Amino acid sequence: MIRWLLPSLALISAPAAAQPEPIAAHEGWGAFREGQKCYAIALAEPSQLARQRQPFASISAGPGNQRLTLRLSRTLARDAVITLDVGNRRFRLTGGGDTAWSGGDRTSSDREVVAAIRSRDTMTVGARDLNGHYFRDSYRLEGAPTAIDAAIVACR
Repeated sequence: MIRWLLPSLALISAPAAAQPEPIAAHEGWGAFREGQKCYAIALAEPSQLARQRQPFASISAGPGNQRLTLRLSRTLARDAVITLDVGNRRFRLTGGGDTAWSGGDRTSSDREVVAAIRSRDTMTVGARDLNGHYFRDSYRLEGAPTAIDAAIVACR
């Protein structure tokens, strides 16, 4: 699985001109370096529901400053409420189009979200799409702490 994961994640996460350097892979999560930027990234779990695109989660890994960014499987409805369930914790995210992220006004802090990701087994993001249908993208988190740490160390 790791053999196809790293190239797949690198292709979906980077512009055509950039060539991310793989740092590490663990339990479905990969760590990459792209110039001065480092990040941990994973694809969402497979789903039987219709998707407009392959969703993925990315955690930027600057020293002392990690932020979750999600590419969603569907385009968000205008003014959609985006919730992130990490284990038994619920967070509100900011977003628009096909992207959601931690931080931002009236939402949970980056630090709280990343701390929850490091300590839980699963996370699910949910919202309404442009057609008013509720959708969810789910992730396994077993490899997230190791990938985040590898990305942080690589960009020190």
